Amino acid sequence: MPTITRLIQGKKNPNRVNLYLDDEFAFALSIDEVAKQGLKKGLELSDSQIESLKVNDETEYVYAKLLNFLSYRPRTVKEVRDRLYKYDVKEVSKQDILIDKLKSKGYLDDTAFARWFIESRNTHRPRSKRYLSAELSAKGISKDIIQAVSGTIGDESETIRGLLDKKLGLPHKLEAPEKKKIIGYLARQGFAWDKISEVVKNWESE
Repeated sequence: MPTITRLIQGKKNPNRVNLYLDDEFAFALSIDEVAKQGLKKGLELSDSQIESLKVNDETEYVYAKLLNFLSYRPRTVKEVRDRLYKYDVKEVSKQDILIDKLKSKGYLDDTAFARWFIESRNTHRPRSKRYLSAELSAKGISKDIIQAVSGTIGDESETIRGLLDKKLGLPHKLEAPEKKKIIGYLARQGFAWDKISEVVKNWESE
């Protein structure tokens, strides 16, 4: 069986160790994995052990990249799967292992993502319930989760009223061009025409 002849700390990445088998470079592992597996000079490794070390290291490497991916903002399971595909992890079984680990650590939660997304939209870019639901669905959020968090989206009449105040200032009678423009804007946010007309009419009359 191949024998470990050298273990050399990496120069570019001191957290990695270059492992040599029979005086030839074989692969690199993290320092933690070397310690965990009790690897040392003179130790013989079977082919199955070598393959297992490589697979485990690849998994840990990808996992670290996923943690960095998740550090910027919450993500959905679908987004993580898409990212894994870019990392050339295309086997669903391997994806599931990493995703389950992220879930168990609390780093990946579609319900928490949906709540965060709705709160962010409500604060910065208000949308209709229909529009928000479509956005969440496109991000891979299930219908059950969307239904469960839909109560946090807020009342659409109040949302439209807030957008009118933000865009137009104090209530006043709208001239035709101004009314057409604001109604078009609200429609593009996904609000129904009858709801827009009702709120705009009430807003004008105040």
